[in-house]
Amino acid sequence: MLCRCDDTGKWIHPPLERSRYTGGPVHFEEVSGDGTIFSYIVVRQALVPGRTPPYVVGLVELAEQPGLRINAVIDVDPADVRIGQDVELRIVDLGESGYRIPEFVIK
Repeated sequence: MLCRCDDTGKWIHPPLERSRYTGGPVHFEEVSGDGTIFSYIVVRQALVPGRTPPYVVGLVELAEQPGLRINAVIDVDPADVRIGQDVELRIVDLGESGYRIPEFVIK
């Protein structure tokens, strides 16, 4: 679910209480979860409970709108990740930690 301007239909992320385009109302709407890797880093130090380094954190441009980008873990071997790869979103339960996080996987 991401924030969307009621007046223009443009997506807004991170979410705001009012539209950055018109100052008008916004609502939350489900997105497809499809996107393309815009940029990424390889994390080599443990930062997220339940994750063992090395792992990839990427900036993903969502299919819904050019420039609409979110960051999340990408479930891929760091040696195999490439900018421009198509990905899709899934929600991962990190078990005993109690955390649930968004994660992308290569299509």
